[in-house]
Amino acid sequence: MVKLFFRAKCVCVILLFCGCVPSVYATDHFITNHPESTKDARYQYTYELLQLVIEATQADFGDATLTVADMTMSRNRELKALEQGEMINVMAEASNIEWNNALLPIYIPIRKGVQGFRLFIINQDDVAKLKAVTSLAQFMSLPTGSGSQWTTKIAMQQAGFKVVENVHYENLFNMLSKGRFITFGRGVNEAYQEIAAYHQLYPQLTVDESLVLHIPLATYFYVSPHHPRLADRIKVGLKRIIDNGQFDAFFYRHNCECLLKSQLNSRLVLKIENPLVSKQQMTSIVGADFLLNPKSDFAALCAQYQK
Repeated sequence: MVKLFFRAKCVCVILLFCGCVPSVYATDHFITNHPESTKDARYQYTYELLQLVIEATQADFGDATLTVADMTMSRNRELKALEQGEMINVMAEASNIEWNNALLPIYIPIRKGVQGFRLFIINQDDVAKLKAVTSLAQFMSLPTGSGSQWTTKIAMQQAGFKVVENVHYENLFNMLSKGRFITFGRGVNEAYQEIAAYHQLYPQLTVDESLVLHIPLATYFYVSPHHPRLADRIKVGLKRIIDNGQFDAFFYRHNCECLLKSQLNSRLVLKIENPLVSKQQMTSIVGADFLLNPKSDFAALCAQYQK
């Protein structure tokens, strides 16, 4: 029996019955991070993927619970909590050297690198500015917004962007609306759903349709060093659902809408390096073909996986 707990202001318990397993197994307890706000849907994909991993490994690992922590934390606080392994013990996060060294990373890029293809949320009054961009140097002349603790911030700063920071995710939308910066880079998988989520508050915000900035980026599951069994279970489960095709079906079911809407093939593609991400590391377990290819025929892929 797998138990899935999601706690926000109130506690909701969902029991998912997955059959009987031998009673000799101890129950594994996964505790993951709380989203930053009620509009923050960035982690829903990883919550559901963890649940899929749990179900795929129940026969050999036994029962498990998946709980979302009660409180919101900054990235730095989440790292400390993961090191202790009590308040949270697993979290999906962009590749980070400090996290790689302090925690137990599973080097399988669970978003296929999709979030490294950055679209830009802008004010509607700035649409013409983005359409006029023809080079990386020209684009870098426009101030951009970023979370203070985001790994993409470091890549953009080192490339030469003028980055305006804020530690709080929601504040960045307000700052953009007030013209504190011109562009706000979001993953293809994030931009459109965030525009929808914040439309009532900031109806003047839109997604630029002319550019995509590629920053190599991997999201991994990170596990507390006090819970190596959970890391083993996640690795086994991810490899299992990749091999049997469940992972691709899950990925495209979650991402087809944004991949089709973004029309990556019709955009000017700009690229910068990411000093925090190693492609060799990203492909060490799954191979290079696992990563998202922006030139793919997404219409065909989505037709295949959305049947």
